[in-house]
Amino acid sequence: MVVFEIDGKQIGSRTYFIAEAGLNHNGDIKIAKKLVEEAYNAGADAIKFQTYKTENFITESNPYFKFFKKVEINYNEFGEIKDHAKNIGITFFSTPFDIESVDYLDKIKVPCFKIASSDITNMPLIRHIAKKNKPTIISTGSSTLQEIQDSINWCMFEGLNKIALLHCVVNYPASPDESNLLSIITLKNKFGLSVGYSDNGDSKLVDLVAVSIGAEIIEKHFTLDKKMDGPDHSFSIQPNDLKKLIDEIKVVEIVKGDGIKIPQKSEISIRNIARRSIIAKDDIKKGDEITANVLSIKRPSDGIPPKYYDVILGKRAFKDIKKDTPVNWKDIM
Repeated sequence: MVVFEIDGKQIGSRTYFIAEAGLNHNGDIKIAKKLVEEAYNAGADAIKFQTYKTENFITESNPYFKFFKKVEINYNEFGEIKDHAKNIGITFFSTPFDIESVDYLDKIKVPCFKIASSDITNMPLIRHIAKKNKPTIISTGSSTLQEIQDSINWCMFEGLNKIALLHCVVNYPASPDESNLLSIITLKNKFGLSVGYSDNGDSKLVDLVAVSIGAEIIEKHFTLDKKMDGPDHSFSIQPNDLKKLIDEIKVVEIVKGDGIKIPQKSEISIRNIARRSIIAKDDIKKGDEITANVLSIKRPSDGIPPKYYDVILGKRAFKDIKKDTPVNWKDIM
């Protein structure tokens, strides 16, 4: 697995949280800047927007053309938003929907790129992004494994191997019962890359489960107010809940641990109390044969562990052993 950083933060060391502002700024730079501030206050690692020129990625006859045009933020304003994020201390990046926007984002030195699920088959766009040689996150919503493989191949053909994948369900809002989070494991095993989850739904539980099974990145739609006008606000998370979710993810990370199966510090004294050892059932005289009739297995664990029970049968007592006391190695011969 290729280890890489985004703006100084290593992907995979802990959950990297992206507040997905998307189009929830409604075309207003003031709202966009407020989203940046609230994402920072909530503890997100990054805030992500969508950068495009409507004419470059959607036909004028398309029913969504007017909407995208209405909420389009121009390049200069994105430069202001990026500077605002830098001054506050949160990473800014964006999903470019056209080649011109890729070049602009590269010009203002975003630390990484995001490829939308809808562009996973857009070979010219993906290869153009890959040529910038920056960490790139690919959403895989509604994709097949072959389509994902193709997108990775296009990146690597251009020399880019700093790639992460996001499992995603392209439905707005995405229903928890369609989350299919075990796909995170499938993608890790198949491609050997860092894998996260891009959440288009309202549930926080889905994100916590995703982290619990190995998601290294969480991307969550984010708004100032669910009641604002716009298609994504209703299923986006608000600032207070965003902070709670990020705090809960930190707890999940602690609960997950490191996966090394050894006794925990708190277990050491408890296991010594709770475990058993071989105990004299009756008084055993020096020279007596150690038989099953004179032994029992009881707490505490101060004597020979029970796993050596068969080993000591037939041996003889080296000294007197009192009833109901542990049998130790020095007591037998």
